[in-house]
Amino acid sequence: MASAIAPPASFGLISGTAFASASPAALAKILDSLDLASIELEHSRLQRAIQQLEQSNKDITEFIELEQLELQEARQASENADIDMDTFEPDPEFVLAIEENKAVIEKYERTCASLMSAIQRRHSEAATEDVQEENKLAPAGSSAVTDEADQGGIHL
Repeated sequence: MASAIAPPASFGLISGTAFASASPAALAKILDSLDLASIELEHSRLQRAIQQLEQSNKDITEFIELEQLELQEARQASENADIDMDTFEPDPEFVLAIEENKAVIEKYERTCASLMSAIQRRHSEAATEDVQEENKLAPAGSSAVTDEADQGGIHL
């Protein structure tokens, strides 16, 4: 019998919807415990999930519109006036699915904003640490950080 490969320790913290449904305080604690790569991976995963939910809503809406169009064409094709287009209501399951997707999208977008803040903070901290390390390694009396204009050219 082959042994299963265990997921990384951080997997339990960020898997599924538990990560996106964490309170702001719990999310901050989780983010502090994760490395930058894990945070970036989760941000990317949630962005893809948002795109899929938005596409799902678009597909459902198009289906509802197509269904309405088909009913209207059927009414025009038959002289049966019993089909009342004014009272057509889409399947409640479709409407509910769209609303649920919108709620999940909002939650994921808030989480993505928190993740992006954490990513930017981590990058800023890393840049500050790099500058401090360069200053420690620079010989006394010289500056490891020079003015970009002194180096010639424009740097973005």
